Amino acid sequence: MARRANPTLIGGFVVGAALLTVVGLVVLGGGHFFRQTRAVVAYFDASVKGVAIGGPVTFQGAKVGTVTDVRVVIDPKTLKITTPVFFEIDASRLTEPSGAKFAFRKDSGNTRQLIERGLRAQLEMQSFVTGQVGIALSFLPDTPVKLTGLSKDYVEVPTAPSNIEKLTRTLENLPLAEIMTSAKETIDGVRALVQAPETKETLRSLQAAVQRSDATLVAIQKLAQHVQAQIDPVMTKLDATAKSARGALDQAQSSLARLTPRVDDSLKDYQTLARNLDDRLGRLSASLDRTLVSVDRTLGGADDVMADGSNVRVSLVSALDELAEAAQSIRALADYLERNPSSVVFGKGRVPK
Repeated sequence: MARRANPTLIGGFVVGAALLTVVGLVVLGGGHFFRQTRAVVAYFDASVKGVAIGGPVTFQGAKVGTVTDVRVVIDPKTLKITTPVFFEIDASRLTEPSGAKFAFRKDSGNTRQLIERGLRAQLEMQSFVTGQVGIALSFLPDTPVKLTGLSKDYVEVPTAPSNIEKLTRTLENLPLAEIMTSAKETIDGVRALVQAPETKETLRSLQAAVQRSDATLVAIQKLAQHVQAQIDPVMTKLDATAKSARGALDQAQSSLARLTPRVDDSLKDYQTLARNLDDRLGRLSASLDRTLVSVDRTLGGADDVMADGSNVRVSLVSALDELAEAAQSIRALADYLERNPSSVVFGKGRVPK
């Protein structure tokens, strides 16, 4: 009699197999069945060297997808060869301003609107060490739209020259042969100049000049040391002389300070004497005027007494002359004292030292 199969065991195997299938799809497919993506293609005129499957697709530096395939397409009619790069954009990497997840339209309308606004694809160097190149998406509305229309099942994104392409084209347009020839001629000229006898002689002369300069510097250093040794004693003497001159100046100032009060007192005495002399001369002049008036009256009444040759007249004229000489001497003395006040201290004719 055949043994009956266990339904529970069979069911467990079936469920386990189903789970393994789902896990395998998720792991091997990278979750493709649970993600919404948009398949895109871009045709580049430049070389796509460095672009590999799984390479990054970025938008202004942020990763939004991956490269899925790189092909070489040959048109059998024109034999034109193109290298389209296929990549997909992951909707989960995009969000709306409200924070909600972005969803692609089935008719690819939103992607085409972005292209109309200037969405372009460029080749971008990812690593100079490994040479990996990725796809960079950015808005370049000023660049022309170039579409091939060769891939009907994919949304085609126009391409724009990248910095790599511009650099490559610049290098291709450079006259490398002429540059290398010119560089070789320059190197040959430099080699000939270095190996020329004149250059060697110049180098020897330069070496001799350097040696002479070293000797000159040593001599200058010795001269500076000698001058320094001579300057120190001179500076010491100058300091001593300055101190002596300062002492003499202080002594002179002290003597002048002691002499100033005496000179001031002498000037005051001279001024007082001059004022007294002026007063006395004034009074004497007034008295003389009165005397002259009286004498005039007397002479008017006694003409015979004052006749020419009389003794009275002769005595009077002599007295008047002597009085005038005395007044002149007093005035001269007062003027001299005002001009030379130090004569009171040092005497007439002596000058203070």
